Amino acid sequence: MQTLPNIPTESPHVPAPKIHLLTGQIQLLSGMGERLFGLLAAIDQTGSINQAAKNVGLTYKGAWEMIERANNLSPNILVATVTGGKQGGGTRLTLAGKAFLGLFQELQSEHDVFLEQLNQRLNSHQDIVFLLKRLIMKASARNQFFGKVTEVSVGPVNATVVVGLKGGDTIVASLTKESVESLGIKAGVDAIALIKVSQVIVVTDFGGYRLSARNQLKGIVSRVQKGSVNSEVVIALQGGNFIAATITNESVDNLGLVEGSEATAVFKAGAVLLGVAS
Repeated sequence: MQTLPNIPTESPHVPAPKIHLLTGQIQLLSGMGERLFGLLAAIDQTGSINQAAKNVGLTYKGAWEMIERANNLSPNILVATVTGGKQGGGTRLTLAGKAFLGLFQELQSEHDVFLEQLNQRLNSHQDIVFLLKRLIMKASARNQFFGKVTEVSVGPVNATVVVGLKGGDTIVASLTKESVESLGIKAGVDAIALIKVSQVIVVTDFGGYRLSARNQLKGIVSRVQKGSVNSEVVIALQGGNFIAATITNESVDNLGLVEGSEATAVFKAGAVLLGVAS
């Protein structure tokens, strides 16, 4: 999740690389797809089903099962086993197999051109690009919030970063000075804030006290899912975001947490992991 190094000043107009937002594979009605034809191409190249299977990530048995099914479905044998002869033994594509592979490769080439055209159209819509880039990231943290950095305060060792969310809520993260510099975090940068559910405390009544935790997000309980010991409590925030916390069933009952009740999600700035797009 680190940013790329700054582009040298002598190349200021290097365009950002396009993102392939749309992908797809050719799948024939019989269930024959790119993996089969990748195997056929590997057999044609190596003359060995054992080596071909390794090249495409199949087991020897799995490769043979795929070939046997293709041979059974085809009017003509696609792959044949050769024993002895001048060229020795091995596995070979028949003329029908070579023709079938060649046709598929032509279709695949046209398919690649088609996908490239669609990706060019998608990349021309920046809002769609931004949304889909968000969905690419995979992380174990249950709470993932996308927003824009609104403030960065750098101290001698640590730094405080404020991320603005839709609806006006903000998340404060505490990072090292080195992390801020290496990630290129500054005001205006798009960022993702990650918080584990175990780091979130649910408060319904502060009782006149003020807490030191920097992040206190008020909302309405939208869902309480009880387990054998713990419950997942989901709080809807004013901007449409949702934050989840895991607390004990006893705490749920003591706090009177039900759908529609008011609650505040509290977590420390140090509990926030922050990332920026590379």
